[in-house]
Amino acid sequence: MITMKVSGIQVFWMITIMDIGMTLLMTFTSGLQAAKQDAWISMLVAGGIAVLIAVVTTKLVLLHPEQTFIQFTQTIMGRWLGKIVIVIYLVQWYTIIPIVLRQFSDLLRVLLLNTTPGIFIIVPMVLIVIYVTYSGGIDGIGRVSEILGPLIFMMILVVLISNLGNIHWNRLLPFYVDSGTAAIFKGALPSASYLGHAVEFVMISPFLFTPRKGSPYVIWGVIAASFGVLLSMIMVILTLGVNLSSNMWYPFFEMTKKIAIFGFIENLDALAVVIWIASVFIKLSIYMFVASYGTAQLLHVNNWKNMIWFIAPVVTAFAFIPQNVSEATGSYLNHYWVPFVLPINMIGLPLLLLIVGKIQQRKTAG
Repeated sequence: MITMKVSGIQVFWMITIMDIGMTLLMTFTSGLQAAKQDAWISMLVAGGIAVLIAVVTTKLVLLHPEQTFIQFTQTIMGRWLGKIVIVIYLVQWYTIIPIVLRQFSDLLRVLLLNTTPGIFIIVPMVLIVIYVTYSGGIDGIGRVSEILGPLIFMMILVVLISNLGNIHWNRLLPFYVDSGTAAIFKGALPSASYLGHAVEFVMISPFLFTPRKGSPYVIWGVIAASFGVLLSMIMVILTLGVNLSSNMWYPFFEMTKKIAIFGFIENLDALAVVIWIASVFIKLSIYMFVASYGTAQLLHVNNWKNMIWFIAPVVTAFAFIPQNVSEATGSYLNHYWVPFVLPINMIGLPLLLLIVGKIQQRKTAG
């Protein structure tokens, strides 16, 4: 019996935070390199794809609203096919945690803590994630998200408004002719893959107080995150220009360094760091819970919290495998997350499960 419970607004903030923080800092460069000054159109396309993922996901969980993904996948696909599908998602959950940890460590070392060994950045974050996941479960994560979510959005808004004095409207021109449809779509894929975290709702939905009423919160969470990403991309182009920003690892962060208010309020890059750390914390906590709870259900382990003590050391060790920031960020994104997770885990398999589940329901009803 499920005892942990979250509200709809908590789900809204969990989805929004998972989507927006890492998309702002990790995917803008790819979009700018592909679509140039039309990268903001790529963000529109990415948001559309993410909303599609959210719609499919929410319709899927409504087939069996009281069951987690581990349960209803086997209900729909059968025991063995269902387990194959589950393993595909476990690979996603187990690999994204060490990559996010490594990206978190690399960013802090590049920007703030140049001489600090990565282990002294990664291990404290893992310990905090373990604490909130073990002690609070998904309801604890939901409560923290409800507090951090509005603060993150407020800080993003402060960064955008503070840069209004640095914009140059001509940097959005020429429109479309330098890129074209193919380049715009290519630029949309990295951001779409990061905005597609609504798919994790398949594991969170049964913990809602009213599981059948969670769809609007998920969809509006994706819309809110997509809108924030769109405005941020437009501001990056207007402030830095495409030639400069496309050659930066973290254009959104670099944009904050240009802020100067009244001649003495400067270097608000600390806000970008706070946005990043808060987003990473929530994202890692959700993934730790999803991986632990999902693995426990698959292996029929009664106390899902016991899985944390296995998963946490494993993902921490894997976080040290990438040799540099390029390998941790670019290789994983371009060789696994975009070509496999986006089309298969976020779109293909949920759509397949939805179609098969609908057919089963019609046969049963008939």
